[in-house]
Amino acid sequence: MKRLIISFLSLLSATPLFASECPSPAEVQPILNRVLKFPVVVRSVSYLKPFNACEVKTASGDTYFLSKDGRFLIEGVLVEVPPLRISKEEFEFFKEKALFSEGSGRELLVFTNPMCEACRENRELLQKLKKRFRLYFVPLGFEGKEFEAAVASYCENTTGERFFKLKPPFNLCSLGKLKVWSVSDKFKKMGITGTPVFITDDGKVIVGVDALKRFLSQN
Repeated sequence: MKRLIISFLSLLSATPLFASECPSPAEVQPILNRVLKFPVVVRSVSYLKPFNACEVKTASGDTYFLSKDGRFLIEGVLVEVPPLRISKEEFEFFKEKALFSEGSGRELLVFTNPMCEACRENRELLQKLKKRFRLYFVPLGFEGKEFEAAVASYCENTTGERFFKLKPPFNLCSLGKLKVWSVSDKFKKMGITGTPVFITDDGKVIVGVDALKRFLSQN
C-alpha cells in the first residue's frame, strides 16, 4: 500500500473554489504540479461520494484525492473501513455475562460500569432505550475506578436503579474480576478500551454515546 501523505496547499487568490462539482483535469493539473514538484498529466477527475472528495487519476497510473475546494491533497490509497461486527456466538457469550436486563424489544447489549461518566450524563437516553430495546447490562471497565466498579457490580449483584448508584469503596471479589477480564480481553482485541459500548442483536458494535445517537437517528 502506498504511503498516505496529506499536503496543505497554499493557494493563490486566482485559484478557483469548487462548490458542488469537482474541478476539471485542466484545473487539477497545475495543483498537482505545484504540490508534487514534478510534471503530472491528469487523465480524469471524478467525484468520490463516500469520501466527499475528488478522485484524480494520472497518465502514470497514480491516484490522488483532492478536496473539492482544492485545499487538501491526499496521495495514496483509500481503504474502506469495514463495519465493526461480532459473530452470533460472540453475541451470546457477551449476553451470558449480563448482570441484569430491562425494557422490551430488540436485544441491545450495554457495556458500562457505575463510574462511567458518559452513562451517568445520559441516563435519560438509557431510559428511552428501554422503550425500544431489551437492554442487557454487562459490567465492563478497563482500569482504575471503572474496572473496580464493574467488578463490584458483579460481586454485590447491583442491578436496576442501584447499578449507577454504586460508589467506592468497592468489593472486589475474584469471580467478579474474572468476569470483567473475560469481557474486556475481547474488546481489547477489537481495539476498544473505553465505555460505554453497545452491540445490536445483529452484531453491530457501537462505541460511545455519540455513535449510539447517530445509530438511533438512522434506525
